[in-house]
Amino acid sequence: MSNAQDLLSILGGGAPRPVPRANPSSTEKTILSFKAGKMNTDLQPNGKYMVSPDTRRGEINLVWTSTTHNSAPSSSAAAPGGQLTVQWKDRRTMATVNTYPIFPSDNATFERVETGNDADRVYLLSCGTNNADSRHFFWMQDKENQPDEDNCVNFNLYMSDYAEAARAAGASTPTNNNENEVVDDNAELLRIMQGA
Repeated sequence: MSNAQDLLSILGGGAPRPVPRANPSSTEKTILSFKAGKMNTDLQPNGKYMVSPDTRRGEINLVWTSTTHNSAPSSSAAAPGGQLTVQWKDRRTMATVNTYPIFPSDNATFERVETGNDADRVYLLSCGTNNADSRHFFWMQDKENQPDEDNCVNFNLYMSDYAEAARAAGASTPTNNNENEVVDDNAELLRIMQGA
């Protein structure tokens, strides 16, 4: 067993989540992007986690990777027609530092975390199983906080509704008609809640 696997098993992470592989017949499109730094979580001796900001300037990109109908999805867990990933980039180097695949079965959420200070703009991305490896904290870096709520609503819409994510990317939507009916109802409900 490698050191990384040992560390994961000690922290309760188990096997790492699969990262979608590049598919030569796929195209990527960023459907949502905003400035945000990531935060580090460290396990304390008391069993709780300490969350501290990473000082790098960052950017979160929600990326839809479309696959052609003739080719198989890039991952066995990808939905028909594409895959959604969250990427965190260092804005100074423009290098993608972290990539988190989002699967339809993850019930992923992106929500504001109450820190006790109204000026804090900390958000939590939860995806997959309920362990430390599936929770990722970010802090908003835009000077204006007005787009935070819209970004959060759109982030959750795209993660919960692959058809809406595909539409935002200009791609075709999944082909399961019953699933599309439910997905379209969810998208419409979110639009109504936004007042659109």
